[in-house]
Amino acid sequence: MRIFLCLIICALLTSCGTTFVDYDYDTKVDFSKLTSYNYDFSEATGLLEFDERRVVKYTDSMLQSRGYIKTETNDFFVKITSEEYETRSRNTLGVGVGVGGGGGTVGVGVSGGIPIGGPERHLKMVVTVYKALGNQPTVWEAISESDIKVNAKPDKRDAHFKKLVEKIFNKFPPEQ
Repeated sequence: MRIFLCLIICALLTSCGTTFVDYDYDTKVDFSKLTSYNYDFSEATGLLEFDERRVVKYTDSMLQSRGYIKTETNDFFVKITSEEYETRSRNTLGVGVGVGGGGGTVGVGVSGGIPIGGPERHLKMVVTVYKALGNQPTVWEAISESDIKVNAKPDKRDAHFKKLVEKIFNKFPPEQ
């Protein structure tokens, strides 16, 4: 019984709070020539107002710590878009019933899962970097997916978005 309980706890701990980030960039762009930035808010980000402020604050922090300057006459724009979606909980408590017999003549098995917890909320965020001059195409892009806690307190949301932005900008500028 203890082993079963330990397995359930381990499964719950390892299935929570994952963040995935995929990157792509234009290999022909010399990122060392990009020194200043600003944001493109021509479209809504899809984030709540406070969450948008958090993302901008941590993005500024990340970019400025790498020597980029936020200006009105910038080399590149950062565009942030996102969407929240909901999935059913993947965590289940297994239930099984089995009946056996001798001589291989009788055998019955029933199995099922009882969902633990309610629906899960996820955030898909896309951060796009494109050149400011002319009609330039995208030069770098990151797509992240993370779990979010709906009723999280502001300090927890702050920590979540700080970690998320750090993970997104982990590979910016790309090593060439």
